[in-house]
Amino acid sequence: MPVENHLTKLPDYQAFTETIAVLALPISSSELHGMMCGYLCAGAPQQGEAYLRALAVNSRKDDATRVAAMAMFSVYALSEQQINTLDFDFQLLLPDDHEPLLYRAQAFSEWCEGFTQGMTLAGVGFEQFAEEDSQDTLQHITEFAELDYQSLDVDEEDEKALMEVSEYTRMAVLRLHSDLQEGSDKDNPDAAH
Repeated sequence: MPVENHLTKLPDYQAFTETIAVLALPISSSELHGMMCGYLCAGAPQQGEAYLRALAVNSRKDDATRVAAMAMFSVYALSEQQINTLDFDFQLLLPDDHEPLLYRAQAFSEWCEGFTQGMTLAGVGFEQFAEEDSQDTLQHITEFAELDYQSLDVDEEDEKALMEVSEYTRMAVLRLHSDLQEGSDKDNPDAAH
């Protein structure tokens, strides 16, 4: 059973960051993962795959870039699996808790920025959500993307707050995905058959 858990767990943030560094991406690892999850949440996995291919296309063609591209697509596939299952295993790819608070807060803010960009590029905005609660949830993630992480105090209160908004965001992604799927099923009742 532990092998199965290993296969459904995202890689270590730092290891992933180092692996994809050869691609010289214009965004951070956390923003990249947020972007992936935005596409997936919006129900646009093919658009997300095309985005990843476009990121890797201008890189050198050597073993290191192939490994980096494979790592990106592996994280994408794993995130798709996590978002589409109902067991709440979905994770945000963020630095470990032992990293400095400001670094983790910046990565979280960048993750949220990537998520909202992915949703937008997939054609999903506030108007796609019939429920006001879902619109508010997306608004919260948008606000988290604008987090003034440099003004945080490095104290227990801000540590706790970051943990809480990260958990809120993790669950919010699952909720938004579910709401979009329900809306899609209502719009196209034959899709479920």
